[in-house]
Amino acid sequence: MEDATFAGFREWAERRVGGKAVRAQRQGERRSGGRPAWFMDFDVSGSQLSCYARMERDAEQLVSRAFPLEREFRILEVLAAHGIRVPEVFGFCSDPAGILMACVPGDFDYTRLHPGSDRDALDRDFLSELARVHALPVDPFARAGISVPTTAEEVALSDLALWEDTYRLALRRPVPLVEFATRWLRRHVPAPPSVPSFIQGDTGPGQFLFDQGRVTAIIDWEFGHLGDPHLDLAQIRTRDFYNPGADMGQWIRTYTEVSGRAIEPATLRYYTVKSMLITPLALAGVVQNMVPSADHAEWFAQDVCYKRATAEALAEALEVPLDTPEPPAAAPGRSADVVALLEEQLREEHRPALAGAYDRYRMDLGLRLLRHIANVDACGAVLVGQETEDLAALLGKRTQARTLDDAALMTCIAAEDRADDRALVRYLHRRAVRDETLWRGALGVGEGAVLQPIAF
Repeated sequence: MEDATFAGFREWAERRVGGKAVRAQRQGERRSGGRPAWFMDFDVSGSQLSCYARMERDAEQLVSRAFPLEREFRILEVLAAHGIRVPEVFGFCSDPAGILMACVPGDFDYTRLHPGSDRDALDRDFLSELARVHALPVDPFARAGISVPTTAEEVALSDLALWEDTYRLALRRPVPLVEFATRWLRRHVPAPPSVPSFIQGDTGPGQFLFDQGRVTAIIDWEFGHLGDPHLDLAQIRTRDFYNPGADMGQWIRTYTEVSGRAIEPATLRYYTVKSMLITPLALAGVVQNMVPSADHAEWFAQDVCYKRATAEALAEALEVPLDTPEPPAAAPGRSADVVALLEEQLREEHRPALAGAYDRYRMDLGLRLLRHIANVDACGAVLVGQETEDLAALLGKRTQARTLDDAALMTCIAAEDRADDRALVRYLHRRAVRDETLWRGALGVGEGAVLQPIAF
């Protein structure tokens, strides 16, 4: 249903294209990148013009203050001027904030593709286009207001500082994994490239449209900035974690061939830690201050999945073998019958009665929350016991309250004289696995997600 805010955008869009809006349908899934988005059709002098409206996020996403939608609009203008395959942009509306662009034909779901020559051709086409982006001159982006880094720390960490600022601003309690990983990244900054490149900052499967083995457009340039191309390659790994199907080793070899750039394994592993961390860093404030109108179950799921992936990336960078705890067998708790009854009623009686894709999506989010409640009821107490024992072994002491345990854990994380990070990384991984267990069956596309290793 169109709200009053979007009605203002529709009126602006009609003036911009010189036609009448005859359809406005809100995008019904998280494929919009977590922001409101609409498909729109206009009647322009008797011809149909199909568009896509990308709108500003709600206040729940505080990072939007650092990466406003107008900034993405300027980036798209620069990319289009250099012939990069991006959607045609008709304009930017400042109030309400939104970008109106042409609909681009093509599919976005890379996971539907089967291995073979068609997928190989698409992979090569995307990586060739990404290499073209990385080879663009810096000056046009600087003129568009994109900051140019000058030191190794700025290349590696300038955008991390923005994410961390939003994390601190919204935080109610520190997140141990995030606190450790941000400190680790600052202690291990890699050598920068001789000249920074423009990078998408969130690229890979799910971030481009394709048709018949060819990329029709690379989409979602919100986090584009000047930095190290290794970050984009790491982001491809991050995207593959949630959109599996790519042969990551082959993708790296193909990128090296089409770009002429050498890939440094240690640098790629460093940026994999950073790219995995960005999700829990960005979502910490969201999940700690969740509102009913948010994509709540999806944000919770991404938070726990990417915490586990961040711990695995740290272990990869440190060459730490991991021992994944076995999830406890589910034992129906006291509320199991009632939860099952409510779940069945919502799924079988109420969901089929919903007419719109967006309304069904919202119902599915609620059903995922119910699944989490059932998991807590079935095995939450067992996991708390495992956590208590595990943390006591790491710290060498036992406390009663989880908050006191976390206070001692944060002291351990902040210690500069710690001899070895390995035990801490192993613990943080096991903790992440336990948190993820409580969302089994409610993780969506994150169910069974795997960080694909790369052999160099």
